[in-house]
Parts: sequence; structure tokens; C-alpha cells
Amino acid sequence: MSTTEAASKVFEEIAHLFASAPSDEQILCFRPSTEVSQRAAQLLELNRNGINDDDLRHELDQYEQAELLMRMIKARIRARQGN
Repeated sequence: MSTTEAASKVFEEIAHLFASAPSDEQILCFRPSTEVSQRAAQLLELNRNGINDDDLRHELDQYEQAELLMRMIKARIRARQGN
């Protein structure tokens, strides 16, 4: 799997979630798959050791963007719910 395909997997999971017309609770409970989580952890470890590969850095950036997107969405849901 290329780094582009790997990074796309996290966005595919998010797209699948929203295409299913989820409830607020389902969105708040969303967690990426084990595969996606393990890849993100691997990239973070590589980053701590100094990623020198532009493709890997781009892949890590995409994982971080997906994480930020989901955090923002969840924060807005919680704010709307008054939590």
C-alpha cells in the first residue's frame, strides 16, 4: 500500500461514518480502525526519530489533519449539547 493509499484510509473511514447519517453519539464514539491507529503510531514513532522521507511526512500530515477535523467536529457537538 502506498503512503497515499494509507493516508486515504483514514479519510475513507471518516467519509463512511458521515455517509451513514450518524447520530451525534455515533460521531462522538468514532475511533479509527486498528489498522489506521497502528499506522499513525508508526508514523509518529518515525517522526520522533526524524522522518527524512517527504512521502511519509505528507502521510503523517494527513493523519494529523484528519485528527484535527474529528476533534473540531466532536467539540462542536459537545458545545451544542452543553457539555
